Amino acid sequence: MEDATPPILELRNFGYTYLEGTPRAVEAIRDVSFKVRRGERVGIVGATQSGKSTIVDSFAHLLRVKPGQVFYDGRDIAEPGYDRAKLRREVGIVFQRPDSQIIEDVVGADVAFGPTAAGLSAPETRERVEESLDTLGLPYPEYRLRYVHALSGGQRRRVAIAGVLAMRTPVLVLDEPMAGLDPRGRRGLLELLVRLQNERGLTLIVCSASLTDASLLCDRFVVLDGGTVAIDGPVRDVLREADRLAELDVTLPEPVIGAREMRKLFPDFPTDLLTEEELEAELVKRIGAA
Repeated sequence: MEDATPPILELRNFGYTYLEGTPRAVEAIRDVSFKVRRGERVGIVGATQSGKSTIVDSFAHLLRVKPGQVFYDGRDIAEPGYDRAKLRREVGIVFQRPDSQIIEDVVGADVAFGPTAAGLSAPETRERVEESLDTLGLPYPEYRLRYVHALSGGQRRRVAIAGVLAMRTPVLVLDEPMAGLDPRGRRGLLELLVRLQNERGLTLIVCSASLTDASLLCDRFVVLDGGTVAIDGPVRDVLREADRLAELDVTLPEPVIGAREMRKLFPDFPTDLLTEEELEAELVKRIGAA
């Protein structure tokens, strides 16, 4: 039986053209439809200029969207009188470049910006700042008075996420969250995001040109190509279409790359593998049966 509860986010035949009506008009999105259920972990994946960032901007009404195309919790966000400020308190977005959304010079003041602007009391704001920084592995006593410019890129990304977490939004959208991080930083952030989703029941949306980390973080992929939906399904189902993903210029996870190589020896070798351990186990099974 289909769930009667409205999806927390939905696009219905969504289209968007930059500089519409001018000689420089560029159609970024064409007739895109999909739903995100509450608590889902969805990866929006595609090559550069596939439309990922346009969709992210539409979620928080950062674009002038047309009526009947973008819905939050069952309501059309373009309807007259819709509370856009409330929407942005519900849908937290961490953009690809964290510096673009860090406003204050000092870490604690930046994380406190959103709760303060929302009218929270000073004690509650402090509590949220402390909780968010501690959760992100930036201990409050050590980092609250640090200057943002003195932090590493990975630490600044965590500050940007902390600022969103302090708003306690039910939806967290991350645009290329692993960009510029070293392997250790990527692993740490990946583990953190999994833990946050499990503990808080967040609806998590991850936008990326790569499946490398998203395949371990998401339950479902929506794959874009040229502003349209090319594939939409559970992670393993999508990974079974590895050859098509490669044609779409989507970066495949290492286990899937290895599996495609194994197909030269074993044509039926599966590509729906999430970890190196799964790849190794499948290879051992094949060699043992040979």
